[in-house]
Amino acid sequence: MSKLVIFRGDSVETEMHLGGGIIRIGRDERNNIVLNDKSVSRFHAEVRAEGGAYYVVDMKSRNGLYVNGHQIKGKAALSLGVPVTLGAYELALEDDLSTSEFGESPHAAAGRTVVSTSAADRSGRPNRSATQRMAAAQAAQPPSTFFKKPALFYSAVGIATLVVCVLTYFLVSYIVRRRVPEQIAVNNPPPLTTTTVEAPPDHTAEINQHLLAAREAFDAKQYDVALSELAAVEPLDATNEQAAQLKQQIDQARAAPPPPPVKPTPTAPTGPTGVPGIPVRTGESQADYDARVLRVKTNYQDGLRNVDRQEFVAALAKFDAVKRDQPGYSEIDALIAETQGKQRKAVEDAIAQGQKSEQEGKLADAKRSYQHAQQLDPNSAAARDRLNAVADRATKEGMKAFTDAGVYRKRNMNDKAVELYKVAVDLLPNGPERTEAQQWLEKLRP
Repeated sequence: MSKLVIFRGDSVETEMHLGGGIIRIGRDERNNIVLNDKSVSRFHAEVRAEGGAYYVVDMKSRNGLYVNGHQIKGKAALSLGVPVTLGAYELALEDDLSTSEFGESPHAAAGRTVVSTSAADRSGRPNRSATQRMAAAQAAQPPSTFFKKPALFYSAVGIATLVVCVLTYFLVSYIVRRRVPEQIAVNNPPPLTTTTVEAPPDHTAEINQHLLAAREAFDAKQYDVALSELAAVEPLDATNEQAAQLKQQIDQARAAPPPPPVKPTPTAPTGPTGVPGIPVRTGESQADYDARVLRVKTNYQDGLRNVDRQEFVAALAKFDAVKRDQPGYSEIDALIAETQGKQRKAVEDAIAQGQKSEQEGKLADAKRSYQHAQQLDPNSAAARDRLNAVADRATKEGMKAFTDAGVYRKRNMNDKAVELYKVAVDLLPNGPERTEAQQWLEKLRP
């Protein structure tokens, strides 16, 4: 039976035997393994059993998940001894010797395990080397109760020798498995700091959308539209081979002589040709239908890009336009509901950050957080009320800083005056006092 071992540095934090279910890991109390550390997200990762193997899944954590030093997106297989890094912790899949080699009954997997980050909690836990030495010492100790009978004594000596050999074999295998990935690993996870480092944005989905639209426009011989989509790819990936090949095909198509005119064959008049998901309306001409199809697809793709940039107001406007042109297109109702949920969550996070800054006395940071929340949702009453409340406090403290700075300036205490003018510029709204504070700040600053 396999088990999951959680390390912090060289210390073993906890162990959990794996069954067939899902083990959830994170800072939230609802996880199976709770890691009380700010470097760990509330729901950081899951360990799943699938098809006789175990997989680790990144739950869109803030600091990411690293398998053998390489960051993963989504799911990756777990191998014995290969380290998985999440925040300040490291986990590894290991064989449980007590269940697989000596016939002992396996321990049931715990429903939930809480790991504390305090030094006092870790001081009593075994580290990796200490655990291995203790197991070897206990296995090597001969049972003294058999000394009185020679046959039993020698049988016990033989069994003890066999146990020591087996333990030594697995101990050496375990050390090799632990050291080899560390020697092979090239990209180590970034060191954790008190400031959360955002991972670089992944533009793969956006690039693929532009390439797909460019290919469709090229097939329709709309070369200007195709080149416009390819131009949007260049700032995201200037060396994209697919974009370069498609641009070359467009240049060749434009340079080729036009085909000879083909005498049309008289056919019976037909209605507009439809595309999947956008049926032709009664009495709709081909030109009107083509314009509606282009609007639906363009607004849909633009809305997805707006969601990725957290421009929820613009995204919802695009999705509403899609719904007006073609109700039910590509599950548009579900997409609108999902976008509204993301908008609410982003507003709540911004307000929570502003409240934290208020508690720490950082009114300028709180004001910026509430302004961001109101940008995410201009109709949010909570963001508006918080912003108005903190703006009044910020204005009062800004005016006091502005007045005190003038006093220090007249006393030629310029360092203190510069410090207070900075506070005034951060806290005061646009007006003559803020403009004057900015001018004095530029004049006095060394």
